[in-house]
Amino acid sequence: MAYLTLPEIEALVTAIRTGLPSMYETVQPSDRQEAFAAEANGILDLTAPEDHLLVFDKLESLVILTDGFTLPLPANN
Repeated sequence: MAYLTLPEIEALVTAIRTGLPSMYETVQPSDRQEAFAAEANGILDLTAPEDHLLVFDKLESLVILTDGFTLPLPANN
């Protein structure tokens, strides 16, 4: 199986980050973490095992910055 390259991983994480405002408009607050987890797992499924921690760290930072998707992403991110 061919895994995602690091630039491809970064592009997908950026796409999730860019899509957060849309998620806030279309997904109920109680479902946001589950929606994010589905996207995150999709990336992890296509990522080499040795890159999982890198991906996890990038995605976890979004969860922390948004306080579990209860707050909007700060403007400087």
